[in-house]
Amino acid sequence: MSGRKEFRFGFSGNAFDIDQLIDDAVRAESAGFDVFQIIDFAGALSPLVALAAVAQATSKIRLSPFVLNTALWNPSTICRDLATLDRISNGRLEVALGSGISLPDTRGLMPQTRDERFERLRETAAAIKAAVSEPGISPGFVQRPRLAIGGSVDRALKLAAEEADTFLIAAVPPVPKIEGLDRYAVIPERAATAAFLDRLRNHAGARADMLEIGSSAPVILTDDTDAALAELAKTHTYLTPEQIFESPKMLVGSLEQIVDQIIQRSTDLGITYQSLRAPTPEELAPVIEAVKSRSAAQAPADQVPSR
Repeated sequence: MSGRKEFRFGFSGNAFDIDQLIDDAVRAESAGFDVFQIIDFAGALSPLVALAAVAQATSKIRLSPFVLNTALWNPSTICRDLATLDRISNGRLEVALGSGISLPDTRGLMPQTRDERFERLRETAAAIKAAVSEPGISPGFVQRPRLAIGGSVDRALKLAAEEADTFLIAAVPPVPKIEGLDRYAVIPERAATAAFLDRLRNHAGARADMLEIGSSAPVILTDDTDAALAELAKTHTYLTPEQIFESPKMLVGSLEQIVDQIIQRSTDLGITYQSLRAPTPEELAPVIEAVKSRSAAQAPADQVPSR
């Protein structure tokens, strides 16, 4: 992969309890995370209102809905809310968008078909870009926030390739139907992910080296990697333990193994933005420190990334 990029790490907070969410954010900032994230689910806290509260309790960590379900939002009014949040946070906003999924309790409230939801995603991305470049449309952003787009189908790849700063790997097709597992909980094989990202880069053309690639992964720190993989294989029956270990959407092993995996996935797949999931941010602090330290040590003096 050409065009070396800085490693960045995100932590997703508790989206159902505001006190816990704020505590998660403060601790994630102290643990060295770059971005604090909150999901956008029906029944959860409103992500932008919640992040406004988080902004008051933090000072450095960047803030991101991860991801905004654009089917639930009006493209015009969301720009005002995002610009307001960027002002409240003194320019720490990042915007991550996805087309969402159709749920029974949202019928009548949001676009339902895949075509309708994708069109809303496209409209929202365009509205945000216009609001950033034309301040009269909204209260005005403090900065140009990074725009991330997540997806698993070719038209989402194409949209991200043309418009986004970051592409977020959602699901990697073909996604097997596994009883008891949501399609986004199905972890992909490494080879399928590599082919998927090749399609993204083909769409991006000259922009390919500019795109940041992001992925989310649960982290299981253990001194018995084989036992942990065997346990995971009971649920993810479509993969061998070795394939689970190599999947870009799973991190299992000792501290050294996990650091090696993150760096190797950057080298082989171009993934440098990792949304890490664990019970507490503190347990992931050694991972972040080790990855960034090794990355800085390996970089030529004139290529050490700056903040």
